[in-house]
Amino acid sequence: MSLAQHWSLADLHHVGVVVADIEKAAEDVRRIYGLSVTVFDETRFVCRIGGVEHAGTQRIGLSAGGAPHLELLREVPGSEIWRAAPGIHHLGFVVDDLPAAARAAESAGAPVWMAGVRDGISPAGATYHRDPLGQVFELLDRSLAAGLTDRLERGRPTTPPAR
Repeated sequence: MSLAQHWSLADLHHVGVVVADIEKAAEDVRRIYGLSVTVFDETRFVCRIGGVEHAGTQRIGLSAGGAPHLELLREVPGSEIWRAAPGIHHLGFVVDDLPAAARAAESAGAPVWMAGVRDGISPAGATYHRDPLGQVFELLDRSLAAGLTDRLERGRPTTPPAR
């Protein structure tokens, strides 16, 4: 099955950047780009990396104004996934059928790097893949993307809107 049957550039939900200081990064984004970023409370996550289950705490921020969003992810010390580095960490695409889209990506040569786990089932919520060019992309289940949008609409930006 072709990847184009699962997502396209039109399904771009966010551009993810891992940062050491999420509050400072949100302020920098507001000041430089004029984007308000809502920084959410910490959340627990469970994922599989290389077949090994990991649990941790993450904190993200999401720009207001609709997709595509700028997503800020707080660095997780010791994580091979969320390490702060200059530039874009990943592109996140919304998909309707995460397991099928992840299998299609793997078949096309972009293996799962990290997969979310929920109630012992994986992939759940999201998968991260590394393509043959070395780029990282995330496949984000549509229901999880909708939940992020709902949190964003209920959230309070940590930085005032640009004037």
